[in-house]
Amino acid sequence: MTDSPRPDQAAGRPLCVVTRLEFPRFHTSVAAALRYLRLRRVARRRIDGLVKTWLRWSLSSTVSFVSLWEDENSLLAFTTLEEHVEAVRWVIRARGRVWSGVFELAGTSSMSKGWIGSAGRWRPQMWRDPERTP
Repeated sequence: MTDSPRPDQAAGRPLCVVTRLEFPRFHTSVAAALRYLRLRRVARRRIDGLVKTWLRWSLSSTVSFVSLWEDENSLLAFTTLEEHVEAVRWVIRARGRVWSGVFELAGTSSMSKGWIGSAGRWRPQMWRDPERTP
Protein backbone atom coordinates (compact mmCIF):
# COMPACT_ATOMS: atom_id res chain seq x y z
CA MET A 1 0.00 0.00 0.00
CA THR A 2 1.40 3.40 -0.97
CA ASP A 3 0.99 6.64 0.93
CA SER A 4 -1.11 9.00 -1.20
CA PRO A 5 -0.60 12.69 -0.59
CA ARG A 6 -3.50 14.82 0.55
CA PRO A 7 -4.47 17.47 -2.03
CA ASP A 8 -2.94 20.20 0.15
CA GLN A 9 0.39 18.31 0.16
CA ALA A 10 0.53 17.57 -3.58
CA ALA A 11 1.39 21.17 -4.57
CA GLY A 12 4.73 20.89 -2.73
CA ARG A 13 5.93 17.74 -4.47
CA PRO A 14 8.49 17.76 -7.31
CA LEU A 15 7.26 17.50 -10.90
CA CYS A 16 8.83 16.34 -14.14
CA VAL A 17 7.59 17.68 -17.47
CA VAL A 18 8.32 15.90 -20.75
CA THR A 19 7.50 17.72 -24.00
CA ARG A 20 8.01 16.45 -27.54
CA LEU A 21 7.71 18.76 -30.56
CA GLU A 22 7.66 17.44 -34.10
CA PHE A 23 7.99 19.85 -37.05
CA PRO A 24 7.28 19.44 -40.77
CA ARG A 25 10.66 20.95 -41.69
CA PHE A 26 14.16 20.33 -40.43
CA HIS A 27 15.12 24.03 -40.18
CA THR A 28 12.07 24.69 -38.00
CA SER A 29 13.28 22.12 -35.47
CA VAL A 30 16.64 23.92 -35.33
CA ALA A 31 14.83 27.20 -34.65
CA ALA A 32 12.77 25.48 -31.93
CA ALA A 33 15.93 24.20 -30.23
CA LEU A 34 17.41 27.72 -30.26
CA ARG A 35 14.16 29.13 -28.80
CA TYR A 36 14.36 26.50 -26.05
CA LEU A 37 17.88 27.62 -25.13
CA ARG A 38 16.75 31.26 -24.85
CA LEU A 39 13.69 30.31 -22.82
CA ARG A 40 15.82 28.18 -20.50
CA ARG A 41 18.06 31.19 -19.76
CA VAL A 42 15.01 33.29 -18.90
CA ALA A 43 13.60 30.54 -16.65
CA ARG A 44 16.90 30.12 -14.79
CA ARG A 45 17.03 33.86 -14.09
CA ARG A 46 13.40 34.32 -13.08
CA ILE A 47 12.03 31.05 -11.67
CA ASP A 48 13.57 29.75 -8.43
CA GLY A 49 11.94 26.32 -8.63
CA LEU A 50 13.54 25.12 -11.87
CA VAL A 51 15.86 22.33 -10.76
CA LYS A 52 17.19 21.02 -14.08
CA THR A 53 16.26 20.88 -17.73
CA TRP A 54 17.48 18.89 -20.72
CA LEU A 55 17.12 19.16 -24.50
CA ARG A 56 17.22 16.40 -27.09
CA TRP A 57 17.18 17.39 -30.73
CA SER A 58 17.11 14.84 -33.53
CA LEU A 59 17.62 14.90 -37.27
CA SER A 60 14.03 13.74 -37.70
CA SER A 61 12.83 17.32 -36.99
CA THR A 62 11.94 16.44 -33.40
CA VAL A 63 12.85 18.41 -30.30
CA SER A 64 12.26 17.00 -26.82
CA PHE A 65 12.55 18.77 -23.47
CA VAL A 66 12.61 17.33 -19.98
CA SER A 67 12.42 19.62 -16.98
CA LEU A 68 12.41 19.00 -13.25
CA TRP A 69 10.56 21.45 -10.96
CA GLU A 70 10.59 21.80 -7.18
CA ASP A 71 6.80 22.11 -7.05
CA GLU A 72 3.66 22.96 -9.00
CA ASN A 73 3.86 26.67 -8.19
CA SER A 74 7.27 26.90 -9.88
CA LEU A 75 5.95 25.20 -12.99
CA LEU A 76 2.90 27.48 -13.08
CA ALA A 77 5.14 30.54 -12.74
CA PHE A 78 7.11 29.33 -15.77
CA THR A 79 4.10 28.57 -17.95
CA THR A 80 2.72 32.06 -17.39
CA LEU A 81 5.94 33.86 -18.39
CA GLU A 82 5.31 36.00 -21.48
CA GLU A 83 8.34 34.35 -23.14
CA HIS A 84 6.80 30.90 -22.65
CA VAL A 85 3.42 32.02 -23.96
CA GLU A 86 5.11 33.45 -27.06
CA ALA A 87 7.11 30.23 -27.57
CA VAL A 88 3.88 28.20 -27.49
CA ARG A 89 2.30 30.54 -30.04
CA TRP A 90 5.38 30.19 -32.24
CA VAL A 91 5.10 26.38 -32.19
CA ILE A 92 1.45 26.66 -33.26
CA ARG A 93 2.33 29.05 -36.12
CA ALA A 94 5.17 26.70 -37.17
CA ARG A 95 2.64 23.82 -37.36
CA GLY A 96 4.46 21.83 -34.69
CA ARG A 97 2.85 18.70 -33.30
CA VAL A 98 3.03 18.68 -29.51
CA TRP A 99 2.91 15.97 -26.87
CA SER A 100 3.48 16.98 -23.28
CA GLY A 101 3.11 15.19 -19.96
CA VAL A 102 3.46 16.26 -16.34
CA PHE A 103 4.59 13.61 -13.86
CA GLU A 104 4.51 13.92 -10.08
CA LEU A 105 7.24 12.32 -8.00
CA ALA A 106 5.55 9.37 -6.31
CA GLY A 107 8.44 8.64 -4.00
CA THR A 108 12.12 7.84 -3.86
CA SER A 109 13.91 4.53 -4.16
CA SER A 110 15.43 2.86 -1.13
CA MET A 111 18.93 3.96 -2.26
CA SER A 112 18.02 7.65 -2.71
CA LYS A 113 19.72 10.44 -0.84
CA GLY A 114 17.96 13.77 -0.31
CA TRP A 115 17.83 16.02 -3.37
CA ILE A 116 14.54 17.84 -3.83
CA GLY A 117 11.05 17.77 -2.50
CA SER A 118 9.45 15.84 0.28
CA ALA A 119 8.41 12.41 -0.91
CA GLY A 120 8.64 9.29 1.16
CA ARG A 121 10.11 6.03 0.00
CA TRP A 122 8.28 4.58 -2.99
CA ARG A 123 6.66 1.21 -2.35
CA PRO A 124 5.61 -0.82 -5.39
CA GLN A 125 2.00 -1.91 -5.39
CA MET A 126 1.28 -5.60 -5.09
CA TRP A 127 0.75 -7.37 -8.39
CA ARG A 128 -2.88 -8.18 -9.04
CA ASP A 129 -4.03 -10.63 -11.66
CA PRO A 130 -6.72 -8.71 -13.62
CA GLU A 131 -8.69 -11.93 -14.22
CA ARG A 132 -8.88 -12.68 -10.50
CA THR A 133 -9.80 -9.17 -9.33
CA PRO A 134 -13.46 -9.01 -8.27
